[in-house]
Amino acid sequence: MKRDYYYLNNYTNGGEMGISRHAFESIANVAANEVEGASVSKRKTRLFSLEYPVKASFRHDGKVELQLDVTIQKGQAVKDICLQIQEGVASAISMMCETVPFSVEVKVISVR
Repeated sequence: MKRDYYYLNNYTNGGEMGISRHAFESIANVAANEVEGASVSKRKTRLFSLEYPVKASFRHDGKVELQLDVTIQKGQAVKDICLQIQEGVASAISMMCETVPFSVEVKVISVR
């Protein structure tokens, strides 16, 4: 399960410290849902569903890539809401995992 964890650079030689992919996804999910006028899309319930609304992937260059599928309320400025989501997720990740390089991609699935 080496690919499911982001390993931090530990200079003390006391072992490895890793952050789970699911931890990144949970942090991003909570931060995005705190933005007023937006919510993370619900996971589609099918017999075999491979779609997840929040996905974290680890790139070979050491960067964590977060992709969020969101629903925006009708009457809201989509660009502003997406920017607020990116800033909220970036702030939460920086606060909890301060040394991790990352990028946040927001995809608007629907406007309701």
